[in-house]
Order: sequence, then C-alpha cells, then structure tokens
Amino acid sequence: MTTGDELLLLAIRPGRRRIRIRAEDRLRFALRASELADLGLAGRIAVGPRRIEVMDSQRVEDRRLNNVLHSLGATAPPPSLKDWLRRTPRSLTTEYLSRLEDQKAVRVRRWRDPSGRTRHDILSVDLPRRQALLARLDGVVRSGSAISTTDHDLTLAALVQAAGLAPAAYPGLRGITDRRRLATLVANDRLTPATAEADPATDEELAAALTTGADVLTRQLLGELSDLYADFTTGGHSLGHDLDPGSWSEGGTGHHGGGHGDGGHGSW
Repeated sequence: MTTGDELLLLAIRPGRRRIRIRAEDRLRFALRASELADLGLAGRIAVGPRRIEVMDSQRVEDRRLNNVLHSLGATAPPPSLKDWLRRTPRSLTTEYLSRLEDQKAVRVRRWRDPSGRTRHDILSVDLPRRQALLARLDGVVRSGSAISTTDHDLTLAALVQAAGLAPAAYPGLRGITDRRRLATLVANDRLTPATAEADPATDEELAAALTTGADVLTRQLLGELSDLYADFTTGGHSLGHDLDPGSWSEGGTGHHGGGHGDGGHGSW
C-alpha cells in the first residue's frame, strides 16, 4: 500500500449501520500530498521553495506513483508545491477508492441516481487490515516522541492530522487523549524545517532541497495543506464547493465492523 492507500483506509470509518468517509472535503488534497511524500521518501523528488524538482526518474514499484513522477518530470516549468496541490483532480478520492477495491480492502457498490450521477456505497471494509494500520499509527502516537519513528509512519501520522482524520482513527470520548497526542506529535520540533548552507556555486533552492530530509518535506506539505484549506474556507467559500456533491452516498446498509470502539462485524 502507498501512503495514499493507507490514508484513505484510515479515513473510511466503519459504523454499526453505515460506513462513511471522514473529512472527504479535505481528503483529496491530502492524497495528492501523500504522493509527493512517497516520491520524496523514495529519493525521486525534492521540494524546494519555488518548485518540485525530479531528482531521479527511475521507476518506482507503484504504477500510480510512476505516473505522478512522469507527470512532474514532463511539466515545464517545474510546478511549485502550491500549484501542484491546487490542481488536484476532483476524482482523486474515487480513484483511490478503486485502488482499495482492487486490493480487496473495501467492497463498493456503484449505482446511478435519478439525475444520472454515479454514487458509491462502501459496503464493507477489511477490518483486520485497517486494525493493523491503526496499530502502526498507535505506535507513532503513543510513543511520545517522533525520534524513534520511521519516516513513513511519521509522514502518515502528520497527514492524518492535517486532513482532519484523527476523529476517524480515534473516535469519540475514548479517543480524546490520542487525538491530543497526535496533534502534539505533529507540532513537535522534529517537524520544524532545518536550515542548511547551500553551495554558492549551485542553485541555492535545489541545494536546500537536497539537504533536507523527510521531516522538512512533511512540514512543507503540512504548511501548504494548511494554507490551501484556509484559502478554501475564507470568506464563506467552503472547500466543499469545489467537490462533486453527487459522488458519494452515506454508505452501505446493515452491520459493519469498526475499529477503536465502533464495534460490529465487517462482511464480504
């Protein structure tokens, strides 16, 4: 699974009567950011103050990430992080839902409403797989420190927080403590951008990008996501206005399983 797959699986909150996607208005932008995070962790890109630079065009294992890498390399001039995230396609969440379906992590029913729009009911979710993912997140959140955390898991935790998915991972009153821990973890010093001296003979922006690690990339993504969400909610312009309101229904019927206190049983 890519970080985006994991992010969507955490966003799908099982319930006793229906399965819903949490924070769907923010999610597609966080999915777009997760692709950059994965490519950055793989050493394929570096994100500077003014542009996203492709450092290595060699293929990665995941086909979608390969397509993103190719698109970044073919874009001239190289896009800035701001522009790349703001050009997030509306269909991205649906595309990732199809990925989870292909991986048999969810079961989806598609149907057309009277207006002709395609609707999606999430009928079931692979609870053991989601629970294993939550256990990994717990390992980050409950450690009390990001120092011993892998870059991949720390990035996932940061995107969960940025996209407003903490209530899906840690719902209700029982989850208050862990939601606070997650917020504290993401705000700690490890995610503060480091400073590095650039070689005067080179492009300063590129040198800075090359000398930053996963921590700084994650902070860049968090900062840009925060600005993006604020832009879409300032002056009465809700983020939801940029979404297709006919894409989702409220989920399947019957009893579905849940993690972290939701109860019930998932079925295929």
